[in-house]
Amino acid sequence: MRDPKELYQLERQGVDALAEARAAAGPEAAGLVLLHHFEGFLDAGEAGGQVVAHLLEHGSPQIVARFDHDRLVDYRARRPVMTFKRDHWTAYEPPEILLQLVRDSVGTPFLLLSGPEPDTEWELFTAAVRELVERFEVRLTIDFHGIPMGVPHTRPVGLTPHGNRVDLAAGYPRWFDQAQVPGSAQSLLEYRLAQAGHDVVGFAAHVPHYVARAAYPAAAVVILEAVQSASGLVLPGTEIRERVGEVYADIEEQLAQGDGELRSAIRGMEGQYDAVAGAESRESLLAEATELPSADELGRRFEEFLAEQDRGAE
Repeated sequence: MRDPKELYQLERQGVDALAEARAAAGPEAAGLVLLHHFEGFLDAGEAGGQVVAHLLEHGSPQIVARFDHDRLVDYRARRPVMTFKRDHWTAYEPPEILLQLVRDSVGTPFLLLSGPEPDTEWELFTAAVRELVERFEVRLTIDFHGIPMGVPHTRPVGLTPHGNRVDLAAGYPRWFDQAQVPGSAQSLLEYRLAQAGHDVVGFAAHVPHYVARAAYPAAAVVILEAVQSASGLVLPGTEIRERVGEVYADIEEQLAQGDGELRSAIRGMEGQYDAVAGAESRESLLAEATELPSADELGRRFEEFLAEQDRGAE
């Protein structure tokens, strides 16, 4: 394997700011926490994306390292935005994969790795991140995203923790025994760091699949609370929490204007959710027998419903 250091460039100002923040915290302070989330694979309800945007908006970010996006990103698969004005190009927005120093609500420093998911060189990329984890003495790495599930929006958002430190996220029921799913750079990073003996934990928020393509702030709030509990960081969340009620009201309004088929299916999911929540000794929550439509079918129905509303508005 080539040298992982070829894949990133340290930013001196950010590295110095990180050193100063750690020195100010004192020798008895706990090590750094690294949060990471990448765009482009699976993030139902934009759960992870909302968390990243919120933390960067409120955390006074400073770039610590830049990854070589020219090597990692397939431009033809995800074409960067360019701006054309009258007769010439005026702007280009290159993709950026950045490791940034961020601060929580009380000034505690932590690291945030985000950007588009690398398309190539996953092993070299994970090796590079591991180097940075060890260089900056990261004590805990946390990743997060949203996954579409057959759950109703009228019930609390569920969460599936994973990693080698799930003891930091006790109290959540186990939904899966074993499953094979398409891999991601985010999952591989968690896997490789755990293999190397580093503490890792991840959170997958359960988003109702019929709203999975829209921003679902309730899932982002649950992720923020889980990350805060596992890491000890004090994370801001007021603005996202304020949007939860707005989105819920919007969903209810759109459902009220549609046919009864989807509403009936949601009532069925509510019954299933309540039955599962009351089964304290059940090994697998997906073992519950049900006559509910499939996720694809429910998602198709809701998309058709929204399309009909758009046509009516036009």
